[in-house]
Amino acid sequence: MSLVDDVMTDKITLHGLGFVQVQLPAEQRLHVWHPDLPRRHCFESSAIHDHRFNFESRVLVGEQVNIRYAMELDEDGEYMLYLHEGARTACGGRPWVPDGRARMTERQREVIPAGETYFSQAYRYHRTEPGGDGRVATIMTKRGEGQRGAHSSCLLGVKPDDQFDRYQWSSSQLWEIVSDVLTGSKQP
Repeated sequence: MSLVDDVMTDKITLHGLGFVQVQLPAEQRLHVWHPDLPRRHCFESSAIHDHRFNFESRVLVGEQVNIRYAMELDEDGEYMLYLHEGARTACGGRPWVPDGRARMTERQREVIPAGETYFSQAYRYHRTEPGGDGRVATIMTKRGEGQRGAHSSCLLGVKPDDQFDRYQWSSSQLWEIVSDVLTGSKQP
C-alpha cells in the first residue's frame, strides 16, 4: 500500500496553484487556468513543487510556461520543503509536513504553445504559469507513479496556505471557467 492514500475522486475542483482540475479516465486530468481563479495565499512563495508521478502535458489552449528547478537539500537553504502524504483534509488538500530545507536554482524556462507537449519526471521540481492572457488548458497524462508523496516548497518566513479550500467554488462555476477557456468566449 502506498503512503499516498485517499486519491482525489471529485470530478472537478480548484487547485491551490490557480487552476481547475477535472478528473478524466485513463490517468488523465484536464487542467484549466483562468485569471479569475483563486490561488493559495502564499502562491508566489510556494509555487515550486514536484509530483509523485511522471507525466506528459499537452497544451490545448493558450501557452504554458514551465520552469524547471534544481533542488539541493541544505540546512541553510531559503526554502522549506513540505511533504504531502496521508488522508485529505476537509478542504480537499493533503497535509503540509515540514521535511527539510533546500535551495532552488532555476535551470530551464520554456514556453509551450497550444498543440505542443512537455514532460516531467517524478520528484523533479518545477512550477507552471499560464502565459498570454492567463487562459490555458492542458491535458495531463500520468506515466507511472512513485510510492512516496510529493513536495511543495515555501520560502522561509512564509506560512504555507494549508487551508486552501478546493471546494470554495461550486461545480457549475468551475464548469463555466472551463467552458470560457475551451471555447474562447470571454465573460463580460
